[in-house]
Amino acid sequence: MAAKKVRGGADAGPRANRWSLVVVAVEQRGPGKPGQKPVPGFAALEVIPDAAAATLEGFLKARVRPGSHILTDGWNGYKRLKKNGFEHTATAISGQDEAAHSLFPWVHITLSNLKRFLLGTHHKVEQKHLKRYVAEFNYRLNRRTMEPTMLPRLIRACLATQTITYKQLVATPELGRYSSTSK
Repeated sequence: MAAKKVRGGADAGPRANRWSLVVVAVEQRGPGKPGQKPVPGFAALEVIPDAAAATLEGFLKARVRPGSHILTDGWNGYKRLKKNGFEHTATAISGQDEAAHSLFPWVHITLSNLKRFLLGTHHKVEQKHLKRYVAEFNYRLNRRTMEPTMLPRLIRACLATQTITYKQLVATPELGRYSSTSK
């Protein structure tokens, strides 16, 4: 699991350079073949307002089954995970000979693919749309192996979903359900 910066923020002029935090968790389904990466499962991504412990814990409580084993870097925001019902192994990246992308390969591959998706599809991302773009990427990523059932699932989703207005579409979504500042 990792919280990383992704380019995309409110415009403050023609050369605005804004970043947003995206938290990523990738399920590990198996160890993989000798010398290869572990086998990935589902991924969870979300734009968050900060990397505080309360925000990260809220994300995990909403997305990960209690008792799951969470592998993280040594960030202080993860220190209370054991108290919240998770098994936790922290690896301090700064003191490691091994690079972070080797320790957490699918988290870094997922983030890299998210960045390519945002740049390749949308070119310029504004903060008010970033949450929806990340949700779209997450949806597509988790369904990449479900091609045979894609059409029936899409039809069912279209029939069960209410139409939204343009005003609702362009409204700024609320950021960070798990914010350390929200009560």
